[in-house]
Amino acid sequence: MAQSRTPQESAPQGGSPESNYSLIEVAKHLDISPEMLRTWNRRFAPLLSPTAAGDAPRYGAADIAVLRTVQTLLDEGYSDAEVQQNLTPRRIEPERPSASLPTVTTMLDDDASTASSTHALAVPSVLGDMLGAIAGSQQTVLNSQASMREMVSVVVQDNFNLKDENRKLRDRMLELERGLAEYQRREETRKERLEARMRALEGTVSALQQQMAQFVQMQRAAQTKRRGWW
Repeated sequence: MAQSRTPQESAPQGGSPESNYSLIEVAKHLDISPEMLRTWNRRFAPLLSPTAAGDAPRYGAADIAVLRTVQTLLDEGYSDAEVQQNLTPRRIEPERPSASLPTVTTMLDDDASTASSTHALAVPSVLGDMLGAIAGSQQTVLNSQASMREMVSVVVQDNFNLKDENRKLRDRMLELERGLAEYQRREETRKERLEARMRALEGTVSALQQQMAQFVQMQRAAQTKRRGWW
């Protein structure tokens, strides 16, 4: 199995704000078959929005980002459970102070009972502050992950737009190539016709030259005969 790696994208926590892409479009974007995408919908339904996991799925940019990450992890050899584990955000919940902490006062002498009670009350408070700070840090990480998902959504949307522009440009190039091929074919036909006409014209000129030569010879012969009579 591939070495452990934490993906940059996380699963969406709800429906996508814009679920505009069909199953066929997303399958073509991921370069997989629609049947494979339907299988992923069933296997990783908790990671997708409700619109993407339905019978007639519609995908948002966040769903596409999650599926792209799922594809990468599966290609690297991750199991389904490991994929879901990597794509599921984790929250750190503050643990409740142990009930055994206040019993520290029972271990001290009666003369220090007041100071011990104050110290025993301060310990859970400090632990609570520390756990609260850890929970706040974890929330900051989750907020960063949400911002990352939004950025990935924008990148996916731009990628779709670029693919659409690329498709239009490719269609235009094919149209130009077909037009150029048709123009070359017409030029070749026109060239062949001109060459045929030139050969016919050369044959006509050659025949005229022969007729002119015969006519000149006949004129000379006639002049010779007239001179002989005189």
